[in-house]
Amino acid sequence: MWPTKKVFVRIESEDGLVGWSCTNGGEVVALIIQTHLSRLIQGTTVSDIADVWDQMFNSLLPYDRSGFAMMAVAGVDIALWDLHAKTKSVSLVTALGGGAGDLGVYCTATQPEAHRDNSWWGLKAAMPFGPDAGDQGLQANVDCMAAFRKAAGPDSRIMLDAFMAWDTDYTLRFAEAAVGHDLYWIEDPLPPHDLDGLRKLRAGLADNTRLALGNFSFTRWDCAELIREGLVDILQPDVAWAGGITECLRILDMARAADVPVILHNTCEQPWALAMAAARQSDPVVEFVDRGDASPLYGLMGAEPVFDNGRVLVPNNKAGNQPPAKIAHQFLGHSAKKD
Repeated sequence: MWPTKKVFVRIESEDGLVGWSCTNGGEVVALIIQTHLSRLIQGTTVSDIADVWDQMFNSLLPYDRSGFAMMAVAGVDIALWDLHAKTKSVSLVTALGGGAGDLGVYCTATQPEAHRDNSWWGLKAAMPFGPDAGDQGLQANVDCMAAFRKAAGPDSRIMLDAFMAWDTDYTLRFAEAAVGHDLYWIEDPLPPHDLDGLRKLRAGLADNTRLALGNFSFTRWDCAELIREGLVDILQPDVAWAGGITECLRILDMARAADVPVILHNTCEQPWALAMAAARQSDPVVEFVDRGDASPLYGLMGAEPVFDNGRVLVPNNKAGNQPPAKIAHQFLGHSAKKD
């Protein structure tokens, strides 16, 4: 649905400290960062992250206020926070206020039997079929949830992610057919712009079937609309897509005020998201996506997460002892360095 290439952002201070981040969007996001955003941060003070965020966002209004534009802002913002923590010689968790040493985890998997008898907070399935597969596909989706229920056991949570591939009628039909499996939530069944469809779902779903939305909410204003209309039960923004740490801190504050729980999307592949959850949420739950032996991102963006009895340890490595500095230059990992 968008370029799946990762974009790595590198920001260097005048004294050689380096902040890193990673987001999606491939060449499109790389172009926005390299040709547009880079000039806005040249020479700024590392700690002025909120001001830089506002300037980046406002400068991108002619482009868009979502999607690739916000992935680009997120990439720069996360790298700035990484650099900010290093200038203070502290971990990102500490820079964000300090917090829990471990977090509860739910697992997104394709092979539920591999997670039988594990202590995950819950198990989530990616749905293999949509409306075009007809009744046979719908039944296969129900059977998939039955397999997840069997693996999770009767007392654990099971969830599903439809990745915006369903419509209102299909979602309601599925929910009725799968009612015996006690689904904890249905995630992103419709595209985020289909507010009428989400309203119909909210009215038609049983009270105990939650809607998890927000993977494709790219700003606090997107999230505010879901909260204001009472459409979302669990809000799930992705830090690397929704404007980075600065914007997601605002989203967390807004959701807390509305008493809407937040579970950050794809958390365990993003050490900055783990740090945010630990520092700014009370008893949070985070997502681990099982990609087989290991995700290739773990060795690039941080240490491989350590799981113990259904929980993940929060990375809390301290940076080297370096003084604060101003930004000297930034460049993308695959591009030529810009001085």
